[in-house]
Amino acid sequence: MSLFAKSRAPVIPRPKLRPVRTRSEVLRRYRRPAGIACLLLAAAAALNLLADGQLGQREIVVAVADLPAGVVLTSSDVQLQQIPADANDHQLLTDVQDLVGQRLAVAVPAGTALRDYLLVGPQLLTGSPQGTVAVPIRLTDAATVGLIHPGQLVDIVLTTGDGFEKEIRSETIAHAVPVLWVPATAKSEFGMLSPSATSGDGIIVVAAASTLSDDLAGSMSRGKVSAVLVN
Repeated sequence: MSLFAKSRAPVIPRPKLRPVRTRSEVLRRYRRPAGIACLLLAAAAALNLLADGQLGQREIVVAVADLPAGVVLTSSDVQLQQIPADANDHQLLTDVQDLVGQRLAVAVPAGTALRDYLLVGPQLLTGSPQGTVAVPIRLTDAATVGLIHPGQLVDIVLTTGDGFEKEIRSETIAHAVPVLWVPATAKSEFGMLSPSATSGDGIIVVAAASTLSDDLAGSMSRGKVSAVLVN
């Protein structure tokens, strides 16, 4: 044998893939390609929506800064912006002057597109059952307003008596009524009311059946009124 004969490179065998036999093995082996495929499909769907004009650019009114519930809107709080929006969404507001002087029913973050149902007014009861009314209630402990926000369900409890001449009795006069509005000044800090915060004299607005409106509106004159948070 010649001393100058070329040596062959060693042949490295290709690893053999063990056949998968269970669903969990299939998921482990192909989860990365499957994830990439899902992302590509989502991007294609978004491009398809834009191409069809379903999310075309519209000039609508948005909040310039974070706005608390109950704030009265001024021209400096809102502005017109061109943003992608559904052409069939007729609840979007498009006139700044129509909003000036109106009050927000809920807190909205900066950049939120404003709609009618975010404002205090007749539209606040949109979607409520027939016969529902908005009732303002003054809570005896005004500090508790800082723990409540619009959309929460509360029981309204009336406590009568003084423990001396009259026995103290508590009665739930409204069950699980939704809160529509709280004062803008009722701000909480880490879940508790800030000592420096005021609470609009303890007034909140709830949605209730019209048959309960008399009892709720006159509850303050009959005793102590409190709101209990419920699920």
